[in-house]
This record gives sequence, structure tokens and C-alpha cells, in this order.
Amino acid sequence: MDQAPEVSVAVNLKPSDVYTPFRRDRGNVIRWVAAALLCLIFRDLYASSRETLQSFPGGASIGAIMIMLVVFVLFAILLFPYLRVRALFRSTPGLAETKILFQSERAQSECKWTIFDRVSETREVFAFSQGKIGATYVPKRFFTDPNDIPLLRRIIRENFKGKWTLRND
Repeated sequence: MDQAPEVSVAVNLKPSDVYTPFRRDRGNVIRWVAAALLCLIFRDLYASSRETLQSFPGGASIGAIMIMLVVFVLFAILLFPYLRVRALFRSTPGLAETKILFQSERAQSECKWTIFDRVSETREVFAFSQGKIGATYVPKRFFTDPNDIPLLRRIIRENFKGKWTLRND
């Protein structure tokens, strides 16, 4: 009897596997561009209104307020998503453990493909999405055999009926 191909991966997921503000992906590029545009807008508003603003009582501190505003924008747009992921990892200790499709020392789980609605692959990770609430992330650095990555792609293409985005390399 011919068995279906298997891929075994030992995963110890970290927050940086899920999100980091310095990874080059579409979401981060949008965040960086939005932050840069907001900072430019604030700088232009300050430059064009500086003399008028400083003429008011307490107007000398407007420069400090503008700096705080820029820092807040950078914090909110770039750092907040990372802090949110870290908080999610702290509040959900099981998130760092392998739970679905793979085997770990603590658990073994077999799920039907229908539990996932999307599979995405980036240069560094496979993400098996379960609706808008979450996903199971499998970093490629945990694959012990380089041939397992193309094998996993083939298994996804053959068995997954939902939407998938996989790399060709």
C-alpha cells in the first residue's frame, strides 16, 4: 500500500516568525510609507505655521509637541502591531507550540484541510489561515531536509481545496 507523502517539522514559534516591522512584505511597506507620509505632512504643517504658532503664549513648546506627534505615529504604525503579536504570545502560551498538521512532544493533531481557508507562503514561513482570527505558522527554518519544502508545496497543491499562494522556487 502506497502511503501519502509526509512532512515532519519540529516548530518552536517565536513572535518574530509571525510579525516583525522590518520584514519586507506588503503590509510593512504600506505601514512604512504611511508613517513616512504622516511625518512629512507634520513637518510641512509645522514649517509653514511655525511663526504663527510660536506667537501664541506657550508656542515655543510646539516643536516638542511635533516631535512627540512624530514619535507617536511611528510607535502606533510600526511598533504597535509587533507589541500586539508579543502580547498574543504571552496570553496564549499554546500559540508557540505546534498544534495542527504536525507532531510535537506535547501534542499530535490531525486536521482535515477544511479547517483552513487559506495557505500562504512567504520567503520565511508557511501560514495556514483559519479565518480572520488566526493562523498556524510554520517557519521554514525548522525544516531539517531542504526537500521537505517542495514536498509540502506539492501536498498543499494536491490536497488543499481553498485559496493558496505558494512560491515557485
